[in-house]
Amino acid sequence: MKKHSENTENKLTIKLSDIPLESSLGLLAYGDIAFEAWREKKKKANLKSKED
Repeated sequence: MKKHSENTENKLTIKLSDIPLESSLGLLAYGDIAFEAWREKKKKANLKSKED
């Protein structure tokens, strides 16, 4: 059975410069990275607004 949440230490790390932009998978990877960053900022903003 798979766990839905992954431990951060077990995630694959790769340099952004190693992702080829010419490929559709490369574009999907950049989109995923951007979405994850956006989600983190949104979570922090929501927590901050709840504190106010």
